[in-house]
Amino acid sequence: MRTLLTLIVLVVGLALAAAFTKPTEPDFTAQLETWLMAQIDAAEIDSETDPARAALLAACKLGRSQCVQVLRAMIEVEYEDRVLYSRATVTTGRQDPAICYGLFTKIVCTRP
Repeated sequence: MRTLLTLIVLVVGLALAAAFTKPTEPDFTAQLETWLMAQIDAAEIDSETDPARAALLAACKLGRSQCVQVLRAMIEVEYEDRVLYSRATVTTGRQDPAICYGLFTKIVCTRP
């Protein structure tokens, strides 16, 4: 009986912790912007064969935060606040949407 009570208290404690530490909509937005910055930093201008794309990438590397804001405007994020976790659908228009889940301050997406 005591083990059952301990298990119930543990489950309730974990549920409360999940409910109070799930990422919020600003957390998802910040994660998206961090991912976009990393993509800009990782891109190689020399490897681009299209001159227009190379010029655009060079401009993005010079003005990273402004470039992220332009890219961010083209991405739709639908945030859902669930009881124990949060969920966001990230749509870029060209590909299938990425589904991201937030639990215990962590955000995990189906694809980057």
